[in-house]
Amino acid sequence: MPVFCYGRNLGLPGEQRAELKAKLVEMLEPVVQDHGAELVDLELVGALGNCTLRLLVHQESGATVKLCEEISSEAGDILDLHEPIPGRYRIEVTSPGFDRPLKTDRDFARAAQRLLKVVQPTGRTLTGRLVEWEAESISLDTKKGREKIPRHEIAKATIEPEF
Repeated sequence: MPVFCYGRNLGLPGEQRAELKAKLVEMLEPVVQDHGAELVDLELVGALGNCTLRLLVHQESGATVKLCEEISSEAGDILDLHEPIPGRYRIEVTSPGFDRPLKTDRDFARAAQRLLKVVQPTGRTLTGRLVEWEAESISLDTKKGREKIPRHEIAKATIEPEF
């Protein structure tokens, strides 16, 4: 299930935020999947009555502007029908981008065989190709050989662009 973030507290108690999250994911994840994409993250930021609902989607062939427009249009229709968000809101559909930290198993699966930059809490930085990932660790092929890094020792992991 995607992660749900709030920028500012929307004025909703924790239980209501969790219910709204579940409702939005249930309604919108099938829309994204119908377009052959994956809902990576869902963020609702701002104050109720003037917030932004941001869907971060991934498609193996790339999240095009057309794909984002189509998902946005269909998501808007569904939200207009069910009205889960009180007041006014904006919808943004975008790709997660290279700089989005990898956190979940799905994030690491999408990053398989990609060049990663991993920063540990100690400040040590490793760069290498992701060759394995498990619930407890990841393995990178680095210039010094294979490095196995426990996931609890990863402060931040991101995909490095390759040109």
